[in-house]
Amino acid sequence: MSAGLPSLVSLAVLALAAGCGETIVTISSDGQIQVAVNTSGIDLDTDGFSVTVDGGTARFVPPGGSVVLDSLAEGSHSVRLSGLADNCAVTGANPRSVVVGSDGRASVSFQVVCELATTGGFTVEVTTVGDSADADGYALSVAGGDTRMVGPMALETFLGLSPGRHLITLKDVDVPCAVTGGNPQLFSVVPGKTLLVRLSVACVLVS
Repeated sequence: MSAGLPSLVSLAVLALAAGCGETIVTISSDGQIQVAVNTSGIDLDTDGFSVTVDGGTARFVPPGGSVVLDSLAEGSHSVRLSGLADNCAVTGANPRSVVVGSDGRASVSFQVVCELATTGGFTVEVTTVGDSADADGYALSVAGGDTRMVGPMALETFLGLSPGRHLITLKDVDVPCAVTGGNPQLFSVVPGKTLLVRLSVACVLVS
């Protein structure tokens, strides 16, 4: 074999490299999944639900309604329904695996069954304003629930509370900080609902 000529193996490698350089792979992201939610039972959840695909941005879907999740690639995706009331549950798996086919379309249906609501809950939003905020945070206590350590800005949800009035307390609030409106404060639990409660802490230095 002449030293000035490339070997057959070298030519094959060059040809393969040239072929790979001309290969264009296109991944479609035009797929869609239609998600439907059917509800049945007693004390139905009328606030609606949240649905996500592959842990992405949540979309709202009303009870008995549907929503289309788009911009999805062909293949398998994980669809999760959340935001259910305490007395409601999804029948079957949640999340569910849904496959977007070559036609770019898929659908999935969730069945939500609700029982008679006997408990409710609070979502407590804590905010702190002022120049001398307590960086160590507070101990947030809900009567009938547990006590949790929270920061100066926090959002905590307490579920499974009996109907009626419950004391919500912020402990370890250091001077010069104080809870606006008093501490503790009374709030009422509504069966089947998780109510938003706002607690504001003001920290003001007195000269």
